[in-house]
Amino acid sequence: MTQTSTTRIAAVVAEAARRINVPQSLQERLAAIVPVALSAVPGFDHASLSMADHNGQVRTRSASSGLVEKLDLYQYKTNEGPCLEALRGSGLVLVPSVRDEARWPRYIARAAEAGITAQMAVHLRDDAGVRGALNLYRTTGDGIDPEAPDLAALFAAHVAVALGRAHTEEQLNTAMETRKMIGQALGILMERYKIDEVRAFGFLTRASQNSNFKLRDIAREIVTQANTRYSAEDA
Repeated sequence: MTQTSTTRIAAVVAEAARRINVPQSLQERLAAIVPVALSAVPGFDHASLSMADHNGQVRTRSASSGLVEKLDLYQYKTNEGPCLEALRGSGLVLVPSVRDEARWPRYIARAAEAGITAQMAVHLRDDAGVRGALNLYRTTGDGIDPEAPDLAALFAAHVAVALGRAHTEEQLNTAMETRKMIGQALGILMERYKIDEVRAFGFLTRASQNSNFKLRDIAREIVTQANTRYSAEDA
């Protein structure tokens, strides 16, 4: 690769990274990645983002069209295909010609029937627990642009970091909201039953254990009921 190509690739990826790193929620960032990927990586017409949850279940979190959502789903259903191959740690999975591809016979037959001519999937992973794949699909023309793999790999590295940061921020926000909700519920219980904080917390814990609901859900229900009662009294 020439120095000019390397410089151009770096510039393209830097711009793409800037666009997905604008402060936003995790879901907003997920939605932004797909269109940015299509503008950053040449030669592809559709894209999607597959993510695995903590139980290992994979689902599509963002897609440019219903076509690729269906193809993603078929890969999950048959447990084969470039998306899952990349997600499992194969790095960069290239399918320059769908009609000549011998791997994943069930999926490839479905992809060819849907009009896919070439495909690429890139592994996503970071230290914050993000695990997924960026999937790129081609329906017009054949082959994979020579610069596309390098661009996709660099872009995927930025995506993983961005998603990891957003995931961590979301977890922190959720933890803060949970602490606030539990604190409000404790205050309500202490006032209602004239008990101290230790006994109020014990009340919440027992209610959670006996009902199999999470502590934050019990707390949220107590706060919701109190707000409803206060609103009715003020009416």
